[in-house]
Amino acid sequence: MFSIGDELWVFHPDGTWRSKDGTLWEKAPLTNAIKNLAFLDYVQFKGSMYGLGYFEGNVERFQFRPEIYKTTDFKTWSTLASDSNLPQRFFYHPFVFQNKIWIIGGEDSRRKYADIRNSEDGIHWVKQKDNLPFGERSGSQVVQLDGKLYLLDNDVWISHDGLNWELVTEEIVPGEEIFGYAAMVLDGKIWLLGCNRNGQFSSQVLISADGKHWQTQQAPWAPRGGVAATVHNGKIYMTGGKYGGTPNHPDFRYDNDVWVLEKRESQ
Repeated sequence: MFSIGDELWVFHPDGTWRSKDGTLWEKAPLTNAIKNLAFLDYVQFKGSMYGLGYFEGNVERFQFRPEIYKTTDFKTWSTLASDSNLPQRFFYHPFVFQNKIWIIGGEDSRRKYADIRNSEDGIHWVKQKDNLPFGERSGSQVVQLDGKLYLLDNDVWISHDGLNWELVTEEIVPGEEIFGYAAMVLDGKIWLLGCNRNGQFSSQVLISADGKHWQTQQAPWAPRGGVAATVHNGKIYMTGGKYGGTPNHPDFRYDNDVWVLEKRESQ
């Protein structure tokens, strides 16, 4: 889920969808460019959406395709490069900082990584630093708040330049392991939606203004993880997610509802 202009957009196996209010949705003309596969990740950059590489095959036998795609009109994808030096790994979350696309860590079939790379065009990638102090990891999310970068996992790290990192807290929730959430920034705070806490999905939201001190709020939706979310017109919109895979709920439930968080006006 992402925000373009005055519209919400969602990439879905059944096509690309858009909405002005999160309630009424229509199918957009933007088609899938890679045989209905999914890009390893997407990132909004310089007014366009970039699709960064993909794997062809299955989890046992696959081939990495370092192709880079781009759409500006959101009607068609254009191929920026059929070959790039995009790292052959997955489970990273690209972000934009200082007018470049950045990637931290990720993993492949052999290991996880502790490096950081960036690119000015999405095609040519430069390793800027390795052996970062937070160690090998994948799936970490990075958000920007008050000009600083926050790297979020079960712990929190902060950086002013993307290269030098300091530990903020070893545990977001002391005594618990959390993962699988979507991290958003709204109203000067970091919001973590759809947290898995100690192996259990919950409907709680974690909120912090500094990455160190976190508050828990109960949300009205059913417990879930792996949600899609974005900030749009000063509100957080969330959709999707799944629940299950536990002894009490071995089968997964997949959600298709849409929720919105907006700042309550003072009385």
